[in-house]
Amino acid sequence: MHDALILAAGRSAFGARHGRLASWHPTDLLAAAFEATLERAEADPGEIDEVLVGCATPVGAQAANLAGQAVRACTRLPVMPATVVSTQDTSSLVALVRAVDAVRSGRCGMVLVGGVESMSTVPAGADMTHRGFGLPAAPLGERAPLPPGPAAEGWATRHGVDRERLEAVALRSLSRSQRAQATGRFAAEILPVTDRAAPDAAPADELVVASVAGGRPADAPGSTGTYSHDGLLTASTVAPMADGAAAAVVASPAVARRWGAEPVARVCATAAVGGDPRAGCGASPEATARVLAAAGLQDRDISRVELAELFATSVVHWELARADLAELVNPDGGSLALGHPQGATGLGLVARLVRALAGLPGGGYGAAACDATDGHGVAVLLGA
Repeated sequence: MHDALILAAGRSAFGARHGRLASWHPTDLLAAAFEATLERAEADPGEIDEVLVGCATPVGAQAANLAGQAVRACTRLPVMPATVVSTQDTSSLVALVRAVDAVRSGRCGMVLVGGVESMSTVPAGADMTHRGFGLPAAPLGERAPLPPGPAAEGWATRHGVDRERLEAVALRSLSRSQRAQATGRFAAEILPVTDRAAPDAAPADELVVASVAGGRPADAPGSTGTYSHDGLLTASTVAPMADGAAAAVVASPAVARRWGAEPVARVCATAAVGGDPRAGCGASPEATARVLAAAGLQDRDISRVELAELFATSVVHWELARADLAELVNPDGGSLALGHPQGATGLGLVARLVRALAGLPGGGYGAAACDATDGHGVAVLLGA
């Protein structure tokens, strides 16, 4: 088995739905992320064996093998096989896992991984309807037998979690992301993919910028429930739809040495665990336990966890299930503040983790974890 190294990883700034990135076609947005990440990787794109792209809703503008279209739109890439991976919120993290498997097995020497979602163009659930594909999307109850929001509320009710605790989680995520943006910590992970209407403006996460400028209505405590008038989940405790893309280059040590490329991280272990969507919480805590066990590590050996905050309940579930790691989760905020471009979220976590591990003296370990609305969870363990 070969080691799998990450030569580069990055993400676009995340745009609000119908915001700064809305004018980008998802193919072009992903191609721009590819261009910037390949420039960072310092290896010959001609050696890439395969492209794997996560996209949660591959219909409409994201249909017709978006991965292959992005390859053709990227000026740095020759023609090569490209595949879309669609596993809901975990799509790009699963794409990374598949890339790691390909490199470790020796089938591939280098794989380009991407993730993209233009939720301005293709909102969540647009592919889940018996009425035919396209917009407008069918009502939520028609798209999913047990919609994830009400399932998450059910989990909170069963575990005695009230709105006050959920809103505190959302406020903590927002304040941490505001602090990270103000101190420039996001800069190293964000790719130079700009707002087409303001190309000279520095890329920045739009929802965080809006919150600093005066707050989003969704941030107000006591908001009307999202799924019922007096429900536990409100607009502030559900990750907002967003637009974004992310990319990473995974390679074997032999390829890295041949090009003198300095890896930014090593993939130590990966895991995926199935879960029950009726439970209202995902299996990422168990997936994280598995990657630690596979690497022979204990909770005390890792320095950071990047968790997808699909709902505030996602964080509370983690705090209850993995209490020893709770203080390590999302020190720079998460999806509740930055937004959740579904197909790009998982790889965005990896880009943030790579950036954070690079800043640790003497290296260290960290995990990226994400749940999907069907209950499964995925985790990736990285070493600096």
